[in-house]
Amino acid sequence: MKKRLTVLFFIVIIILSGCSSFNKNIHKWDNSKYKNFPNSIGINVYNENSFNTGIENDPNSYKANHTLYISDLTKPITVMFNNNGKDRKFIMNVYYDYEQIKFKINSNGKFDQKYIFNLDDGYEIELPLYLPQNLTKSGSHKLLITFCIAPDLHSSDLNQTIDWYGSATIQDIIFSSENINFDNTKEFEVPKNLIKSSYNYTLNQDYDYSILKTKILPNPPVVFTVKPNQKFKLIYNVSSPPAKENSQVLLLTTIGYKQALINNKPYLLLELPKGSTGIGEMELTAPDKPGLYEIISYSVCSPFNKFDGKNLLSFNIEASQRFTLRVKE
Repeated sequence: MKKRLTVLFFIVIIILSGCSSFNKNIHKWDNSKYKNFPNSIGINVYNENSFNTGIENDPNSYKANHTLYISDLTKPITVMFNNNGKDRKFIMNVYYDYEQIKFKINSNGKFDQKYIFNLDDGYEIELPLYLPQNLTKSGSHKLLITFCIAPDLHSSDLNQTIDWYGSATIQDIIFSSENINFDNTKEFEVPKNLIKSSYNYTLNQDYDYSILKTKILPNPPVVFTVKPNQKFKLIYNVSSPPAKENSQVLLLTTIGYKQALINNKPYLLLELPKGSTGIGEMELTAPDKPGLYEIISYSVCSPFNKFDGKNLLSFNIEASQRFTLRVKE
């Protein structure tokens, strides 16, 4: 039965760990609305065109439908990020059409694949997000923004897997106010192994697919040891969201907060029958340097469909339990 985090978009809920800092873009904010979620973080994304209808909370606005109409790439996207419960340290990553890209925060920042910052309990930070100028500017695209908690902490430090990671949001990007069509012609494969049950999205080492017999989802390892550049396999277990029909799901995996190729591709595309869990292999490659790396994988529902603010459950993002990859000679 599902009980862990699924990430829905404007405000996203999660748990744990941190640090502190201060700059002019950080301010105290009223988090009383989250009194039922004392340990949480939230994301709010918009740009100069988001409130295009001029009507507050208009369900037909770009903002309500997670759409960023970008008329000038030199202008920033505003990412408002709040933290509640305790002081924490975060790492921010950005993906364009589900492939990791470099970005910068603030006009005088440097382009990088990550941005690390500290935020105290009860504070909100404004992050002016600048995308690179060499992006494809025709058609419609997807922008995935992720925030992970405690990037310096490893599951192995706690001797347990971590069922929290941070939060994420997806925005549709268009470069013309009249261009709202999305490329949904990609090929999705149906997993060879299916079970009529629902579970949290998980990567594990259930290589003999015992779940098909027991219907018990094995836990991931706390630590998984490999050699530098070694190819290794994990078993994914991903369930379809509540829906009236089959679901399309994208799986994206990171190792040490860097996107990893899955079966030699940036991501895995799956078609899941209603009410089912797909089970299969993903082959990954270890980093070339020895060390400890956190593995976090994301499942994204309806990854290439135009976002519909009236049907949030069809656009869930879910993260797998976080565990440590030890790369050792």
